[in-house]
Amino acid sequence: MDIEMEQMPFIQRPAMSAASQVQDLEWADVWYRLDEGRGKITLDKLEGRIRRTVNNAQAIPQAISILHKADYGQKGCVEYRDFRHFYNKILPEYSWERAVLMRAALDVEDMTPTMEEVPWMDVWTKVVDFAHTKPSKNDFDWRWLLPQDYNRRKLLNYVYYRSELIHPSRIKDWILTTKEADRLPNAVAIQLLKKAEVVERADTNRDGYVEFEEFLRFAMVTSSASRRSEVFRRGALVVLPRSKRTLETRQYLEEYSCCPPPLFMPLASLAEVAVFIYYAVDMGVTIGPNGPCPTYSPLVYHPQRRYEAWRYISYALIHSGWVHLVNNLVVQVFFGIVLEMVHRWWRVMIVYMSGVAGGALAHSIFTPTAFLAGASGGVYAVEYAHLGNLFLNWPEMERPWLQLFLLLFMIGLDFGYAIWDTYFTLEPSNTGHMAHFGGAVAGVLVGVVVLRNLKKETWEKYCWWFSLVLFLVLISTGVMLNVFLPVPGFFPEDVH
Repeated sequence: MDIEMEQMPFIQRPAMSAASQVQDLEWADVWYRLDEGRGKITLDKLEGRIRRTVNNAQAIPQAISILHKADYGQKGCVEYRDFRHFYNKILPEYSWERAVLMRAALDVEDMTPTMEEVPWMDVWTKVVDFAHTKPSKNDFDWRWLLPQDYNRRKLLNYVYYRSELIHPSRIKDWILTTKEADRLPNAVAIQLLKKAEVVERADTNRDGYVEFEEFLRFAMVTSSASRRSEVFRRGALVVLPRSKRTLETRQYLEEYSCCPPPLFMPLASLAEVAVFIYYAVDMGVTIGPNGPCPTYSPLVYHPQRRYEAWRYISYALIHSGWVHLVNNLVVQVFFGIVLEMVHRWWRVMIVYMSGVAGGALAHSIFTPTAFLAGASGGVYAVEYAHLGNLFLNWPEMERPWLQLFLLLFMIGLDFGYAIWDTYFTLEPSNTGHMAHFGGAVAGVLVGVVVLRNLKKETWEKYCWWFSLVLFLVLISTGVMLNVFLPVPGFFPEDVH
C-alpha cells in the first residue's frame, strides 16, 4: 500500500468516566453512541463494537438482551423510533435497564480504524467531505430513510464517516478533479472507476452506493505490482490533466509491468553488440562511423546468395559502422521496451522478426543487386507498431492525438529523407530505404494482429482479419517473387 500517512482529521471526544456522567445521559445520547449511522442498531453486530472491560463483562449481554425487547418487529435490529419509545415509555426513569444501556453506550467503540485502515480512512473522509461540499443530485438522500428529528451530525466521528453512502459517480468526480486523488494507487482508482461505470449503466438505486467497508475492500485488494511500478504509473499520470485520468487510461497504464521484465529487446541488442565487436576484431581494422561492413560474413544479406534463406533474418545482426549500430540500438530499445512492458516480449519479438523478414524481401525485390545489413527492418517494425497499437487502443492511450502527431511527423521525416537521399543527392545512397519501408508496413500490420487489444470493439475484429490477410499476402508475394520471378537477369546469378 503506497499511501502516505497523514495526521487524522478527527478530534477524539474525551472519555466519559464518572458515574455522574452516566446520570446525565439522555435517551438521545445513548442512541447516538449505540447507533450505526442509519437509524438502527443491528443487535448481532453491537457486541463486537463494545469495548470489553472488567466492569462491563455482565453489562454487555444484559444490554443486548434488553435491546431485543425493543425489537418490536423481530428484525434483528432496533430502529430509531422504537428505541425512543422503548427508552422513554417502557423503561422506568431510574431502572437498572437504563443504567445497563448507558454503561454499554459509554463503552461502545468509536469504530476506530486499525493502523492498517487509518490511511484509507483518511482518503475516505476526503471523498465524503468532497461530496458534502459540492452537492449533487446523485448524493444519497437520507430523508426518506431517517426520521425528521434524526441528526446524523451528532454521530461519533468514525460512525458518521463509516456509515456514509457515496455514489460512485461522486468518487469518479473526486478522482478526476482533486489533487488528493493522485495519492491513490492506480489499481484502487481503476476498481473505483469501474464501479462508477457499472452503476452509471444501470438504474441508480440504494444498492448502487458505496460505503466505507466496500471502499476498504477495493483499497485493500492485493496487487502484484511493485512499488517501483506504482511510481512509474504516477509519473505517467503527471503528464495528463486530471480530467483525462479516466478508467481506460489508467487500465492501459496498469498493464505496464516489469514483471516479467522486458527480455527480447535487451537480448537482441546485446546480440547485435556482440556480433559487431566480433567482426571488428575479425576484420583487424578500425571501425569508423560508417564502416567498413563485413560483407564476407555468412550473416549479411548477399544478393548472389539468396538461396541461403537464413540471411533474410540474420542480416539484422550486422552493422556497417558504429553510428549505424548506435542509432538502431537507441530506437529499438526506446520503442521496444515500452511495447514489451504492456504487450510482453514474445509479441514484440514477432513484430520485430516480421519487420526484419519483410524488410529483406522488399529490399531484394526493389534493389536486387545491393547488400543489406542492419536491424533497421526490425527497428522500423517496432517503431511503426506503435501506430497499430495507437489505432487499437486509442481510448485507453494517454494523449493519443499527441502520439499520433509525433508518429506522423516521424513518418514524414522518414519518407522525406528517403526521397531526398534517393533522388537528390550527388552520390548513390547505400541506405536500404526499401528495407525500412518493408519493416514499417510489417510493423503496422503485425502490430494490429499481435499486440494486445485492451478493449475490443466489433469493427476492430474486421481490422484484425484485414491486417492478417494483407500481411500474409504481402509476405507470400515477396517469397514467390524471390523464387519464381520470370524476369531474366533481374536478380544477379547465384554463386557457391
